[in-house]
Amino acid sequence: MHSKLKQFLIELRDFQSNLRNENVNRISKKELKVTAEKLAGKWFSDIKPEVTTTGIVAAEIVSTYDVAFENLLKLAGSNNLRSSYLTTLGDITKPFRGNLLTPFIKQPQTATSLILLNQILSAIPDPNENEYIQEAIRSAQRSCPRGAVILGWCAAVNRIHKKIENTGFARFTVTSSQIAAQKTGRFKKFNSPQNVSSIGELREVFDNVLLWIIEGMGLIDSNQHTRLRSCFDMRCQCAHPGEAPITEWNLLSFFSDITEIVFKNETFKI
Repeated sequence: MHSKLKQFLIELRDFQSNLRNENVNRISKKELKVTAEKLAGKWFSDIKPEVTTTGIVAAEIVSTYDVAFENLLKLAGSNNLRSSYLTTLGDITKPFRGNLLTPFIKQPQTATSLILLNQILSAIPDPNENEYIQEAIRSAQRSCPRGAVILGWCAAVNRIHKKIENTGFARFTVTSSQIAAQKTGRFKKFNSPQNVSSIGELREVFDNVLLWIIEGMGLIDSNQHTRLRSCFDMRCQCAHPGEAPITEWNLLSFFSDITEIVFKNETFKI
């Protein structure tokens, strides 16, 4: 990321230099306006997403660059003053080293696993959905893996609860009784019928039981059940003292599963 930012700064300064060499009040050259658009586009499509997912640069700083590059795009839309271009570029390049380069210089080399984790977390459709997922993301990015897993699981179960509430507690109750009555097949060992009529009662259902019932409801299949059960097991391991470590790779697997099976799954859309 540091090398990419350095190269981007070089491109910005080259453009700045070309503008200074123009002996005109207004910029009308097509190639200059196209360059302005390309630089702004590179910020929004390439640089900003990577900077944001690392969590190294404060969101307020990223926001100031959004404003500056939006202004650059507007300037490129017409024959605007050269001085306006130079002012906007100055707002971008002057604090660039302190705001963007220095944090990455001071930051220890980010492990590949953590980069991938940030990409997974940024793919969650609505990270502001609830306080659990917000705290899970912050914990994961600050090397607090056990807290991240516990909070991430809470967020996933909360989404499942909301889906059941929208579907109707009656269906949940009836399904639990139906699969508990089966003496053969997939659900033959399930013996925990539930009588739920409110979100409060639903929250009292053990998560391992919940997974069996939502499979019976057709919200997940057996493979998804198995993967979510592994996530639940990891959550339990994180909540109780033990010697099993929670590594960055464990976090990758955990957050990948709850993101793909729950948060990005159209079945659990609410």
